[in-house]
Amino acid sequence: INAEYGGVLKHFATCGEVPESVEGKECEGVAFISGIASGRDGVVTSSNNKVLETWSWSGERLASTVAVKRPTAVQVSPTDGRVIVSDKAGDAYSYTFKLTDRHYLLGHVSVVMDCIMSRDGKYIVTCDRDEKIRVSHYPNCYNVQSYLMGHTEFVHGVVHASDTTLASIGGDCTLKLWDLTTDTCTSTHTSPVPFTSISYLPSLLLLSTADTLSIHSANNPNNQISTVTVPGGVASTAVSGDTVAVLTLSGVLLYSISNDGVLGEAVRVEDGVEAVKWSEMVVSKLPERKKPAGVKGFQAYFERKRKRIEDETAKAEAKIDAS
Repeated sequence: INAEYGGVLKHFATCGEVPESVEGKECEGVAFISGIASGRDGVVTSSNNKVLETWSWSGERLASTVAVKRPTAVQVSPTDGRVIVSDKAGDAYSYTFKLTDRHYLLGHVSVVMDCIMSRDGKYIVTCDRDEKIRVSHYPNCYNVQSYLMGHTEFVHGVVHASDTTLASIGGDCTLKLWDLTTDTCTSTHTSPVPFTSISYLPSLLLLSTADTLSIHSANNPNNQISTVTVPGGVASTAVSGDTVAVLTLSGVLLYSISNDGVLGEAVRVEDGVEAVKWSEMVVSKLPERKKPAGVKGFQAYFERKRKRIEDETAKAEAKIDAS
């Protein structure tokens, strides 16, 4: 979509179009695009039926494959141009832009809900349903830089607010800022309802709930600059420059953002919005809350593990002495 006047520049795919199979693997169900990212070579999309596709900027489909599990997020590395895919099994993989040469990167013990790359491409940040944010070196993701602990529910959105600051949203209705140089939480903003998405603009954060958009200061998220109620609800958002496009259940809306962070009046995109009929399926259903394990849960786990190792070591030593 042209962000200036709202015209549709290019259609990459028709939502609901399901290939019978890709690489001999059968695809089932009605397809809708669940993730999208852009890189130097074009655009990558993921669908709810596990299909990954890459597209040239002219709209030509370059490649397609079936992911190992249903993707939860897609990214393109700014350094090597590889496609990064996280999935509901808690794993992340990388592919070439032609979707070949799949490499396993990392794994969580629960669903990975979002995945982003650092601006310099040296780190990959993943968050999961167990309140954890993991910062790993890329491409050697077995080398973990840090874990950021502080959310009390699932974490489903992360963005870089600066080269050394990370912003995250979770099911505990909070927005948190993290200092990556000290691995500590520096600020927390609490909302009466859960945030559904988060995006970064220069010095600003754009957040959405089920039916609102709001602009916050990236340095102080408690400073809410402006907010609007979106007619038709918010299914998904995309930011380009000083414009945010909002997919709603009644169409696509464009909102301008002033230099001081004030949201303008909505402009409706009139052309090429047939895909909106699928938007009811695109609206993300946040998982149910669960009893949080929190940091104490991890401490108890590691204490049990330490005790088990000590017991096994003592048994082995006793067996050696007896023989």
